[in-house]
Formats: sequence, structure tokens, C-alpha cells
Amino acid sequence: MLLGLVLGLLEGFPGAPFAGGALDHAAGLGLAFLVCYPFYAVGGLKAGDAKMLMAIGALRGSLFLLTAALYGALAGGVLALFLMGFRRLAPPETEVADPFWRLMKSRIPYGVALGIGALIALALAP
Repeated sequence: MLLGLVLGLLEGFPGAPFAGGALDHAAGLGLAFLVCYPFYAVGGLKAGDAKMLMAIGALRGSLFLLTAALYGALAGGVLALFLMGFRRLAPPETEVADPFWRLMKSRIPYGVALGIGALIALALAP
């Protein structure tokens, strides 16, 4: 995150090869915090996932953050469907009374989906 803010400061110099600026990078960091904190507070998002999204916002800025978060959410949905199907087909290790509850209590590696979303946004960036 600190590296992203420093790169944002370097963008402000005349003749810099980048566009944006320190304000855009700080806005990306702040926007990622505002988006992630409610999900972190209720336990739906882990701290590492939130920090990863904040680092993405600090490195590339606010517009890239929103694009990467959207693609990350889509990738997370696809990953969740894949994992639900895989876990449904796998033989159960311990029998739980309610299989729906067992499926809902399982964890999904959302950091992987956020990374995939950031790579997709990076590949599609102009």
C-alpha cells in the first residue's frame, strides 16, 4: 500500500510516464477500505483479502480498483459454484444432519478470486 502511494506521488512530477496522481491512489486505498470494512466487520471477508484489495487500490487508483473488484466478484461467483459442485460430488468425511448448513459453513478462498479479477482488469486496461 505504501509503495502504491509513493508511486502516486511520483506520477505528479512533470513528464512522468504514468497518469493519475497521489490523490487517485489515496482515493483507491480509501475506497477499498470503505468497501471492505463492512464485509470484514460481519466476518464475510478476511483481513488479508481486505488488505489485498486496498493494495490494489493504492497501486493502480480508484477506477482500476472498482473494475478489479467487479471482475473479482464475478470470479468469486464462478469459484463458489465450482467449489460447491466439487464439494457436493466429494464423499462426505463426517455426516452432518443438514447438508445445506455444511455447504454454507465452508470457506471460499476469496483472495484467489480478487487476484484473478485484478489480472483480468489489468489485461483489459487501455
